[in-house]
Amino acid sequence: MLNTWLKRLLISTTLLAASLAHADIREGVEYKKMTKPQAVAVAGKSEVIEFFWYGCPHCFTVAPYVEDWAAKLPADVNFRRVHVAWPGRSDMEGHAKIFIALQAMGLEGKQQLAVMSAIQKDRVELRKEDILFAWIKKQGIDVDKFKAQYNSFSSSANMNKLAQMTRDYQVDGVPMFVINGKYVTSPAMVGKEDGTITQVIDQLLAKDKPATAKKK
Repeated sequence: MLNTWLKRLLISTTLLAASLAHADIREGVEYKKMTKPQAVAVAGKSEVIEFFWYGCPHCFTVAPYVEDWAAKLPADVNFRRVHVAWPGRSDMEGHAKIFIALQAMGLEGKQQLAVMSAIQKDRVELRKEDILFAWIKKQGIDVDKFKAQYNSFSSSANMNKLAQMTRDYQVDGVPMFVINGKYVTSPAMVGKEDGTITQVIDQLLAKDKPATAKKK
């Protein structure tokens, strides 16, 4: 009898979790509309932008869920990350420079969890260049190439681009996810720092699929 009861309880719990996962999301609760919609980077593709900061504990908490989700995205969804650059936040500038250099090398996605883990779990002060370059070498990354990108003239220009995007998308907290330049969601809105955020993103993607050109 006990085993039967446990099986029924497990089935009921599973069904309840499934129903919650697929519950309709509500505007003003789990997501909101952008006051100033932005164009997507790749025409004809859906887009998800994650605004984050390497030093944000909330970003670090949801990062594994986002990584798993991003690894399974279809080809018609363009996912990209943008490191925030708020004015007057000098503590963010050093981290943003790391992101810019890794991005120039095509390594920002591969190194996302490693950088966040070093900063937040291992307490490595990557804003100090001698410590940063030693850590970069330990990751098996070409230090000379990284230094060239880190200290390049284009690094300053890209820092300005990050600041501009932070303003344009009205980022007031991280992590923040923007879907198709129209909708905003975040763990703070959802109320959970787990895989629920990716379920909300998926529903927003399904809600707003880009128009595709008709075949001639």
